[in-house]
Amino acid sequence: MIFVDTGSRDAAFNFGAEYYFAAERDLGAPVFMLWSTTPTLMIGKYQNVFEEVDLAFAREAGIKITRRLSGGGTIYTDEGGFQYTFIENGGDLIDFSEYMRPVAEALNKMGVPAVISGRNDMLLDGKKISGNAQFKLGGKTVHHGSLLFDTDLCMMERASRPPEYKITSKSIKSVRDRVTNIKATAGLDMTSERFAEELVDRIAEITGSMEKYGLTDEDRKRIEKLADEHFRGRDSVFMHSPAFDVEKACRFPGGTVKLLFSVKNGIIKDVAAQGDFFSGGGTDALSDLVGTPFEKNSVAERIKTSRLAIWGVDNSSLAGEVTKDM
Repeated sequence: MIFVDTGSRDAAFNFGAEYYFAAERDLGAPVFMLWSTTPTLMIGKYQNVFEEVDLAFAREAGIKITRRLSGGGTIYTDEGGFQYTFIENGGDLIDFSEYMRPVAEALNKMGVPAVISGRNDMLLDGKKISGNAQFKLGGKTVHHGSLLFDTDLCMMERASRPPEYKITSKSIKSVRDRVTNIKATAGLDMTSERFAEELVDRIAEITGSMEKYGLTDEDRKRIEKLADEHFRGRDSVFMHSPAFDVEKACRFPGGTVKLLFSVKNGIIKDVAAQGDFFSGGGTDALSDLVGTPFEKNSVAERIKTSRLAIWGVDNSSLAGEVTKDM
């Protein structure tokens, strides 16, 4: 087995490295990676980011958002947690236990009585410390999982709290699990860095060998390009969200206004209004919002400058109410 340490805490770069070693750069042996990130929310391939994340809070807190190539739910990661990755030749079947087993065994050797539970979780003292996902790429299986060592669980809960407005879609939704940190629950007196070193050593013992591979300048250049193409920017996060509908109700002295948005690939495709308000000019002007990215600043600006005229409600106030939870 070959251990690749990217030296990066950028989730997009590490996802790019997974892509690179699965589809483009065969090292001739199974690859193992262990990496951490700056505060980041990782959205599952089939999830609707608007249902999973408090986007306004994430933006204010400086939390990055990226979408991975595997299914499953949204996870929050930071410098206190880890992601591990196995990449090797594989068939079409999804098999979690094959890759979870050496990690659970390594943790047990370190005094952490982790147990595999269900299809793709690891538990400690009955609470979740690891979730796992898998995908196929370039004829290889890419398996990755999280490890909660000393993650900010309060930030995790706050950032992944979905918005209060009603969203209807057929996307895959996260299950909000009870979680715990390995460090506190197992009583480990070690830094995150030391935990990572020891975990790699234990996995090397279990798998039989662990040769280290250092990224070349050429490797890094290509991985950066893959990260840009697949894991960074608005398109990777928002444009792959399944189609969904949003209802946003706002109450004003002039009446209640409920806007209903139809959104596909992160872009407003249709919008309608309901409520007990009065509008001399009707609501045809809502068509001004069609084609607008469904994100706070874009929607607010378009409402402010639209031809919409609702009695007793100025467009700036409406824009503020509609977008305050975005």
